[in-house]
Amino acid sequence: MNIISDEQVRSAISMGEAISVMRDAYTQLGRGDAGILERGRVNHPAGALSAMGAVLAGAGVSGAKVYATHAGQFDFIIPLFSIHDGRLLGVVQGNAITALRTAAVTRIAADLLAPDGASTLALFGTGIQAKAHLAALMPHSGIRQILVVGRGEIDHDLLAIRAAFPGIEVDEVSSAHAAEHADILVTATRSTTPLFDGARLKPGCFVAAIGSSKPDSREIDDATLARARSILVEWRPQARLEAGDLLMAANGLVDWAEVLELGELLAGQVSLPEAGDGVRVYKSIGIGLADVALAEFAFRKLS
Repeated sequence: MNIISDEQVRSAISMGEAISVMRDAYTQLGRGDAGILERGRVNHPAGALSAMGAVLAGAGVSGAKVYATHAGQFDFIIPLFSIHDGRLLGVVQGNAITALRTAAVTRIAADLLAPDGASTLALFGTGIQAKAHLAALMPHSGIRQILVVGRGEIDHDLLAIRAAFPGIEVDEVSSAHAAEHADILVTATRSTTPLFDGARLKPGCFVAAIGSSKPDSREIDDATLARARSILVEWRPQARLEAGDLLMAANGLVDWAEVLELGELLAGQVSLPEAGDGVRVYKSIGIGLADVALAEFAFRKLS
């Protein structure tokens, strides 16, 4: 049995590969060729334990991401099993996988929902997920300006971003400025309350809220949802349990019958309405499909 480490994943798997794997996995889901295990959580004073998984018929594997939470910190592993004989194939450490898959799926959503000619990216947060999203969103895009909204002293983060993307204007700004100027706006924080006033968003703006996977936390407000011409999620059943950004909205703002699934779009089963003067929202919570698909790719490449 092989054990694939985070370091091996980081050194061997590119963001471009992760995007390709995610696009294929969600297309399989949209076609009905994958099954998903909902996230389950056990919260105890001694610590929390969570698990979520998937069966990927095309890849010949099933698996689950299992992780402990302590003092706001996570550690992930992903065991993989053969669907042909049920045996354990290997275990992939899941911290690097989690950063890659989350940002890769946001890139796919942006390719579908972001306005043509988008040139300004606003990023709320400067942590691991924020950096992964820059790696996913910047290549092969028309982004010429990055607006960063952070907490406390972020000079080091700004310098790192400027070094990573020479020739791109990088500025620390207020939340209001970010909302008013962004073509693409990503929230990658642990905030439990909305980060900006959605009434300030530019027409056609694409908003990706990826920081929260809990029903009592939200990064975007009712004004954003009121302007949303389309709302996209990874998988409706899980979003209806965990997507606080949608669950905490005022009555009538979110019509779950109209909420789109990423796999449905990729498989061509549904089409997007025109954004018009409204905005488009992608709400991510993370599902086991993405973890298992990317872990299988890493296992196959590195074994």
